[in-house]
Amino acid sequence: MAKKKFLDKSKSKSIITEALDNKKNKTVNDDKIKGNFKISLSHLDKTQKFGSNYPDWQKAGLLSKLFETLQGYCCRPLLEQVDGDKFTIYGDFPKKDYTMFNFPEHVPEDANWARIHINGVSVVAGHVVDDTFYVVFLDKTHSFYLTKKRRGEK
Repeated sequence: MAKKKFLDKSKSKSIITEALDNKKNKTVNDDKIKGNFKISLSHLDKTQKFGSNYPDWQKAGLLSKLFETLQGYCCRPLLEQVDGDKFTIYGDFPKKDYTMFNFPEHVPEDANWARIHINGVSVVAGHVVDDTFYVVFLDKTHSFYLTKKRRGEK
């Protein structure tokens, strides 16, 4: 007759106990959390002609898409996600003939300008400081940085 093998409960933890222990060990000071992409709305400018506001984006069905997109970016460090396609850092504010926007007075002059594509031609434009993306413009017509076609170039 075969001997029954019993699990030595003193040496192994249940999956539930391990999950609870891991949850207890998480801290806001965790480097993996601290270095992730963050957003700030403190520089949002809703006053410019080609910019939009929250109700406008809500009506166009873009507000939820905006937050879904930003939530996806918040899982990793900002600079790891710059791809030059969906997320581009331009550096300087676009020249006057490349944008329909004016440089907002409340944004620092040395801002490192960037944009994130949200859906179709809709983008969110702003600037980055370390791992924080400061949303400045809700741009549903891609007027922050005009394409060659919109500038009349071939």
